[in-house]
Amino acid sequence: MRIGELASAADTTVRTIRHYHRLGLLPEPPRSSNGYRVYSMEDLVRLMRIRWLAGAGVPLGTVPTVIGTARDSEASDDLTADLEALIADLDAQVHALDGKRRALSAMLDGHRRGETLSPLPEPLVKTFAELIDGETDPRTREVFEHERDSFELVALSGQAPPEFLEAVSMALSDPAQRESVVALYRRFGALAGHPPSGVAAEIDAVAEAMAEFLTAFGQDGEGGLFVEWVAAAATYVRDGESMMAEVLPDPAQRAVAIRVIARVAEGAVQS
Repeated sequence: MRIGELASAADTTVRTIRHYHRLGLLPEPPRSSNGYRVYSMEDLVRLMRIRWLAGAGVPLGTVPTVIGTARDSEASDDLTADLEALIADLDAQVHALDGKRRALSAMLDGHRRGETLSPLPEPLVKTFAELIDGETDPRTREVFEHERDSFELVALSGQAPPEFLEAVSMALSDPAQRESVVALYRRFGALAGHPPSGVAAEIDAVAEAMAEFLTAFGQDGEGGLFVEWVAAAATYVRDGESMMAEVLPDPAQRAVAIRVIARVAEGAVQS
């Protein structure tokens, strides 16, 4: 058989066969006197075996080992391990794809209900939207926008468990707690533009109140799920305060954030 006939018999292409030659999967056959490659039935069987293995998910780089091992009874355990590893990898891919499908389905369902696409729970998204849209003070509105973005960053990083976000959502949905939180954020917003040395007492007070607000969600075991993010944030603050200046350019507000992270991190370690 010539290469075109071999490709047709194996239901593949000449280009694929040449690719297999380059990879060393299919030995090149001898050539006839006129220079054409002449393939045998054995070549066809090997080609179809390669196609069968590749179609089943065996990487091309592993095909020679699988073919050789399949003919070597002493190496059957190695073949078993290789195939089990391939199956485990496929299972992991299927699991990942299933997670992506569920996430996309949830996004689609939310979009159809008119919800905003966000990694945050819908009640928390609505709460921040109400706070931002209903705020008349530009500084406080900016604080709410920044806080919403910060919560999204925490959610997207995977460090904040759903329980924590749900607890925050419930707190902001409660009229009394929401009022106290809004008042606290107003104090935080009012710090903008003041030199830290001139508002040191207010910085400490706001930081302490914010830390209490965050650690309140550490009750009943939920805080332990938040420890990893808090520890990472504390390390980030310690090693990269210059980066914090980009996140919070106002010195007084930045001082509050640094104190809050340090305070919550300290409490997480002690617990």
